[in-house]
Amino acid sequence: MKNIDYLTFGAHQLGQLKALHLEGDFDSVINLLQGQVTSDCSKLKDGEGQASALCDEKGYVLCNFDILLYKKLVLIAIDHELENIFLDEMKKFAPFYKVAIKSFDVTFIGWIRKPHEDMLPNEQLIMRADDAQVSILASSDNKEIAENTKDTAAMSWSLNRKLLEDHIIQKKDSGKFRPHELMQHISRVSFSKGCFRGQEIIARMEYLGKQKKQTALVVHASIDEVHQFEIIGQTITSKGEYFSSCMGPKDIFNH
Repeated sequence: MKNIDYLTFGAHQLGQLKALHLEGDFDSVINLLQGQVTSDCSKLKDGEGQASALCDEKGYVLCNFDILLYKKLVLIAIDHELENIFLDEMKKFAPFYKVAIKSFDVTFIGWIRKPHEDMLPNEQLIMRADDAQVSILASSDNKEIAENTKDTAAMSWSLNRKLLEDHIIQKKDSGKFRPHELMQHISRVSFSKGCFRGQEIIARMEYLGKQKKQTALVVHASIDEVHQFEIIGQTITSKGEYFSSCMGPKDIFNH
């Protein structure tokens, strides 16, 4: 089966995600993010958010998140386990830009849609793939949330991101891997935006390095097969099969 055959299209309530509001002058917020995160925040606009990451000075990924606009506010949608990692790192620099980072009371709805499918007002496109697109809607309307997400399983969103080759780290993975090892250099890193934390090493891997390890989706028939790999994030069970983001030597995934 192809990855698209496993996708769960439609809406997903993302209760595991927390909203952080970067409060301050809009240009100051963008400048703060530009110097720290891996994506190009100058391209952020209403209707188009972006998947991103925060790395340390050595280029290791500390956390993953999505950046989007909500009523002209810049929000970070981040897993609750990674929230404090983001806050601890960004609060070192936020005062220099007169930016405050605060929790924000919205719930996120995630959508997996067919390419070019119409989106709702205020829904933000996060990433595109050949067969599907990922978008997120921030909402404070409980009725809207209930109407849109009544039939989706809790883990299907995480599985969908894996199926689209977006291998998101968990707290246990923080600071252990560089974007190229996670294949995040494709979907979460801009190599044209200029300097950001860890950029020098990440760029060197892009243009001069030889990639030895990578992450790929592996579908296992049994749980015993899972233990043969180093797992990024968590293994997800669906319809009797086990789906894992597996780290390993690049050669084993090319056969």
